[in-house]
Amino acid sequence: MRYEWIEEYLPDPDEGEFLRSQYEDIIPGYYCNKKHWNSVKPDGNVPDDLLKDLLDKSYGLVLSGFSKKRQKEILEGDVPV
Repeated sequence: MRYEWIEEYLPDPDEGEFLRSQYEDIIPGYYCNKKHWNSVKPDGNVPDDLLKDLLDKSYGLVLSGFSKKRQKEILEGDVPV
């Protein structure tokens, strides 16, 4: 397999359960699939590094759902409003 690291990088649904048990400010995704998405209460109780990691993973997952053309537009800042 070329990308051996990918399994470690992609979020595991069980990781969400673990994070929810560790931090009361991480809750099942609001208006999302509650198994695969989390919501974070923005009151500063979740460590910055963890929050940045969660944001990076979420952004990557959502971005990968767009066509390659749309991804390019988004990444280059050419997104029509």
